Amino acid sequence: MSAVISSGFNLLPYRTRRRREVRRRRLAMFAAACVAGGAAVGGVIAWDAFEHTRLEWQRASLEASLRASDAQAKEHARLVSAQAESRRARQAAPRDRFITLLEALADTPPQRGIALQRVSQRTDEVELAALAPDSASASQWLKRLERLSGVQSVEVVEMKRRADPHPSASAERYEFTALVRYAKASAQSVKGTKS
Repeated sequence: MSAVISSGFNLLPYRTRRRREVRRRRLAMFAAACVAGGAAVGGVIAWDAFEHTRLEWQRASLEASLRASDAQAKEHARLVSAQAESRRARQAAPRDRFITLLEALADTPPQRGIALQRVSQRTDEVELAALAPDSASASQWLKRLERLSGVQSVEVVEMKRRADPHPSASAERYEFTALVRYAKASAQSVKGTKS
């Protein structure tokens, strides 16, 4: 057969043509596979880019809502803390004023002959019941209480003479009840811590 081709006469021309056709078909299939693969890879890349963009947008949206939510949570925590502090101040103020009054009664030397019998606390006032040898001693003792910080006024509610059952002691004693009223400024300062 090579002898036939070498002389220039091809007895089987369809084989060469067929080989070319097979080669063209293979090249076309390879090109189609490359185009299909490229299209598939391009589609995957495009979908990935779309998903990435969508996820970034969702992340930005969630971060913005979290920032707003975080600000609201911080404001809520601040308000709850301020309310708790105000409640503690309201509850502590009468107790602190009462303790300050008791410390003042204990720290300063008492007037001669004054005997404290009863102490009753209310929200804005303290009631004191005491015995005094005379009205001047009682008056001095009450004026000293009136000079305490936070005290608005000291008012004598009742004062009466009481005969002493022991004749060896002085014949008369004064029994008195006084109200120690707190200044309104201390109540306003408690309200000031509230806001």
